[in-house]
Amino acid sequence: MAASLPFEFRRVRDFGQLLSGLVEFLRGHWKNLGKSLIFIAGPLLLILGVAGGGLVNEIFSMMGTVYAQQSMGNPPDPNQFLLIGVELLILMVVYFLAGASVLAVTNEYILMSMGDEMENFSVSLLWGNVSSRFWSHLANFIVINSYALVIILPIFFFGMVVGMGGLGAEEMIVVLYLMLFFGGLPVIVYFGTVISLYPAIRLQENRGIFAAIKRSFYLIKGNFWISLGFYIVTGIVQSVIGSVFVIPFYVFYFIAIITIMPESGMSPDGVPNFGIAFQIGITVSGVIAVGSGLLLNAVSVTAHTLQYFNLVERKEGVGMMAKLDLLGVQQNGQGGQDDHTEEY
Repeated sequence: MAASLPFEFRRVRDFGQLLSGLVEFLRGHWKNLGKSLIFIAGPLLLILGVAGGGLVNEIFSMMGTVYAQQSMGNPPDPNQFLLIGVELLILMVVYFLAGASVLAVTNEYILMSMGDEMENFSVSLLWGNVSSRFWSHLANFIVINSYALVIILPIFFFGMVVGMGGLGAEEMIVVLYLMLFFGGLPVIVYFGTVISLYPAIRLQENRGIFAAIKRSFYLIKGNFWISLGFYIVTGIVQSVIGSVFVIPFYVFYFIAIITIMPESGMSPDGVPNFGIAFQIGITVSGVIAVGSGLLLNAVSVTAHTLQYFNLVERKEGVGMMAKLDLLGVQQNGQGGQDDHTEEY
């Protein structure tokens, strides 16, 4: 394994130092971290990409078939929709496993980088740490990806209740949109910023789910805007890099949309015929798009962990106290040696 440069997480950083610290860590550890992500999370990402690309291809084929059946006066086959639903459910399970593996590898690697294990680092050693706590990491990934649903569902329920009061479909859509934009979105942004500290707290401090969420609120208090700004900048950079890998998939997506349109003349019988080359192309592009997107999440996870340590040092000075204790031990040891020397 390539040697990784030492990096100090436990220190106070301002906005600019957070960005430079993120770049410094990734630049010094990208080889070891990248290999770990590929070897540990890679197989699940490959399965997710292949399954996702195949499902998209199947959905486009089904859309063309349904259109052809409707044009001939035949109702669509409900079994097709049931099959798609089952495949989506399986794909969702694989997505959570793959996403949790990226979260686990990144956080466990950061934890190892703060100790003495990096001198003998190997992917197998990291895998042992990941596998021993994988279900905890999976629970963390579910929590940070499900909070928005918990916020949105009551808004939709309230909107449906309002709609039953006599509002039309268009009016109800407008009400839901306004409620989501002015009510749901700010809450989602705020809670998403708070919950970003949750995985690091769970791993670094070994706290329970609710205790970790409570501590997230404590740490983010008074530091919300700098955290949000740091995450926005990090997200923009991550999105720009990730967009390069998504371009091939959108090319095939555009081709598929054109193909299933009856005006295109490419499917005269109403049923699009996606050849083997197209199916392979959209599957490979799906693997690249989905895999790169999840792998790049390691950037966000690192940013969240970096901010966690920054806020802990700002409020509690754990790292500074450890340095002072170490300095005191060294001085006592030196003083003891001096005293011992004077006796002779």
